[in-house]
Amino acid sequence: MVVPATERGTNPRGYSTDVVVDPTAADAIKRTLYRTDASARARMLPAFTDRLSAADVDQFRTEGYLVVPDLLSADEIAAAQAALSDLTSRRLAWDDRVWAQEEPYYASGGSDERATDPELRFRKLAYFVQLDERLGRVATHPRLMRLVDQLLGPGHRLVQDMALLKPPFRGSEKPWHQDTAYFDWTPLDGILGTWLALDPATVENGCMQIIPGSHRLGPAAHFHLRDCQIADGRVRVEQAVVVPLAPGGVLFFSGLLHHGTPPNTSAARRRALQFHYAAAGCRRMTIHQHGQLFDEGGLYAGCRDWDLEAGMSRAVLTP
Repeated sequence: MVVPATERGTNPRGYSTDVVVDPTAADAIKRTLYRTDASARARMLPAFTDRLSAADVDQFRTEGYLVVPDLLSADEIAAAQAALSDLTSRRLAWDDRVWAQEEPYYASGGSDERATDPELRFRKLAYFVQLDERLGRVATHPRLMRLVDQLLGPGHRLVQDMALLKPPFRGSEKPWHQDTAYFDWTPLDGILGTWLALDPATVENGCMQIIPGSHRLGPAAHFHLRDCQIADGRVRVEQAVVVPLAPGGVLFFSGLLHHGTPPNTSAARRRALQFHYAAAGCRRMTIHQHGQLFDEGGLYAGCRDWDLEAGMSRAVLTP
């Protein structure tokens, strides 16, 4: 089941600060808040399987993630890449639901002669599965659905479709966060994220980094600093592991798992598709209910759009 874009809840913008980080600061962030090599690597299944073992499911429950290689074929990867290219070049007409975010550096007027392709200006796209059947087929891929069924149970629904397009040289960081800080679905542990690589995702170009077991800590306060994020000083960087992925590989992760991606200052682009699914028992919650979960000193500390009409106009922006 695909929840219509107009009913999927939170605006994908959240309250991103769109901060442009200079190269020196980006390098410092990369060195101090993320792993810079692959020595601390997430566990990956040795080969694709559409029947998870009890140990695989237990790993997901305990550590909050599961990595599976080779879910998509080479042809499926190429089709998805072409679909994103068509979207970013407007060869497919966008409707009002499709949302795009440029890299903050380019949106603020910056340029880089090393990356002149207009497609490389984009950071994110969202709400496209009902517009492009190639991307829609990935979100409902039978191999993907069989694994989601085993991790989340039958009757789940697609509640987010997003492309994460970290371009070369100027690809900005996505600071450490929990995805449930953005969503209005409860219970929080009923949200499952899937992150599918379309290019080689490496430590150098900003592959996913995660903190195993952090999902069991519950909702964390998020602040509006470089983005909507967990405060840097509260991130257990020493426990982080990296998740390099070959094209077609997929990371399954709890919506409560702490994760982030460092800046991409390399010459290699890094495209991925991210889909989130809500379990059959999940229900929508109000901004007030969300605020009871994501709270700092009695003020809202989450990433959902504030609802002024509901009186939710206050949030704590800094720790």
